[in-house]
Amino acid sequence: MNSFLHAAMDVWRWVDYIHIREKKLTLEQQMQWAQSLKKKGVPSNRIIMNGSDQLAQHGLFGGVHWGQAAIHSYDKELGRVDRLRVGVSVHSLEEARVAEERGADYLFYGHVYASPSKPNCEPRGLASLAEVCTKVSIPVIAIGGIGTENIAAIRTAGAKGAAVISTIWKSNNPELAAASLRRAITDSQKYAEPRR
Repeated sequence: MNSFLHAAMDVWRWVDYIHIREKKLTLEQQMQWAQSLKKKGVPSNRIIMNGSDQLAQHGLFGGVHWGQAAIHSYDKELGRVDRLRVGVSVHSLEEARVAEERGADYLFYGHVYASPSKPNCEPRGLASLAEVCTKVSIPVIAIGGIGTENIAAIRTAGAKGAAVISTIWKSNNPELAAASLRRAITDSQKYAEPRR
């Protein structure tokens, strides 16, 4: 946890959200991580908890992120009143449409490029990303192999942003990596015209 906290403290001002994604942690351990971030000054509305089914407003975090199992097991539409922000990871247009219909606020789509997190899986590519971006009305965030060198391409494809893991967390200087990504996103605004 110490290395996570140290890196998170370096980068949080450059990123929109810190996503607690450690799947091996219990919910109680994830809550401890969120509490530690909050104590270090990270605003709770910038902390996203992976896999949590808690949708009520919460003082420690500002949103939850679900995989396919969670969105499919949720048997009704997500209400939009007094609930946390909900994101869903999707890997196809069909999954994206289901998540949108059920009330997700945003989508992670990927993996777009080859990624150390998915070493034996073929990347889905920019054309698939663009298809999803044009066929849903909620924000799509590209994930998988994203670095400063391909921010303009994913933004041109319609992605509203990027979720990164190794680009920041494996860097010798996480703050510089996060700042470089933010600069690339800002610079890519001219490419990010709506594709409808």
